[in-house]
Amino acid sequence: MRGVADVPNAEKIQKVEELNGVFLRAKSAVLADYQGIDAPELTRLRSHMRSRSVDFRVIKNTLARQASKDTAFELLDKEFKGPVSLVVSFEDAVAPAKALADFAKSGAPKSPKVICGVVEGKMITPAEVKALADLPSKEVLIAQLLAVFNGPATNFVGVFSSLLRKLVGTLDAVREKKASE
Repeated sequence: MRGVADVPNAEKIQKVEELNGVFLRAKSAVLADYQGIDAPELTRLRSHMRSRSVDFRVIKNTLARQASKDTAFELLDKEFKGPVSLVVSFEDAVAPAKALADFAKSGAPKSPKVICGVVEGKMITPAEVKALADLPSKEVLIAQLLAVFNGPATNFVGVFSSLLRKLVGTLDAVREKKASE
């Protein structure tokens, strides 16, 4: 027999639809346990996430299970238990991990504990979330890649100019020797 709490109402249906939309648009998400964080610190955490273009929400597990069906985040179904928050990015797949790590480094007395994450349809462990957070930014990675591509050309120019200097030095020595004869 179903209890009163089990009966879907318009508000619950709207929340499931809204959360489903979040799951459909998200590039990545991190589930985190927010237990032990007081209300003022939770407000600071939300503000921190907003400033990094990351969506932070405390979610109801039952509604999250329903909302994640037929999305890339359905594999989180078994992880929706206990006090859970969802940290989502719609643009940068690494942003939730970086935002959580930055918050922990900001001197917060307590920060959310990472449970797991999903990046582009693949489930990742807390250690992998931490590894993502430790990655350099996209711009830095592109600059490093360009430096790698530029390295051989720079080396070639260096070797070629060294050979030219040696050739000029040798020709100059031959010219001086002929001039002294």
